[in-house]
Amino acid sequence: MKYFATSLILVIFLKSCAFKPLYRSSSLFDPYHIRIVVKTKEPYENTASNMKSYLNQKINKKNQKKSNLKLIVSITRDVINMGINKDLNSYSKMVIVKIMFSLYDKKGELTKGNLKSSSSFNITTNNYANILSLEDSSSKLIKSLSDDLAILILSSSFDRKVTP
Repeated sequence: MKYFATSLILVIFLKSCAFKPLYRSSSLFDPYHIRIVVKTKEPYENTASNMKSYLNQKINKKNQKKSNLKLIVSITRDVINMGINKDLNSYSKMVIVKIMFSLYDKKGELTKGNLKSSSSFNITTNNYANILSLEDSSSKLIKSLSDDLAILILSSSFDRKVTP
């Protein structure tokens, strides 16, 4: 009986805690499927497919209702020289990935914006290593930007009511 009374008092104190979460656990778009369209100018790159799969993992879930919500993402990638020589045979390059996005519902545009991120890598005399460095740097930037975009879309508030 003494054990029951102490556990009951402990449960009452824990349940009456003053903690209240700052954010909602579900988003505004939770029951609706968002169609994602990714555009890029580079035809042989896998940046568009990577961006689309990362965004689908973050935003869309199984068994969601079909809707007219559409996210259009445009990706541009620039590779520039940094002018830093490590030694006689290697120098640095920088990859800059910019994305422009627009979110639409049935009535029109809800929000738009752009995100930009950059990374650097070393160029050496080994061509295979240079290609791998460029692809690795690009894929890490795409993953980071897709995470940022998903958080930005899911946590945004709009001036008007969303009509999926």
